[in-house]
Amino acid sequence: MSSISFSSDSRLSDSIERDLMRDSLSNGEAVSIMAVATKVVSGIKSGFLAFARYMVDVTQALDEARAKDARYTRTAW
Repeated sequence: MSSISFSSDSRLSDSIERDLMRDSLSNGEAVSIMAVATKVVSGIKSGFLAFARYMVDVTQALDEARAKDARYTRTAW
């Protein structure tokens, strides 16, 4: 299947679809919805964790900036 290039303008005809399915089944590749769902959930989870880490970093940077600003703008009067 790696020798076939797909574009957004091309569509699978019945014969190409049958050939792809025959090739994938003859190579021992199993078509599993659970495997695909697991990969999708894993991708969503890693994206969410990356976003959460980013938000923690932004919050820490804002807190540091506020602390520095408070130190320099405090007046004695």
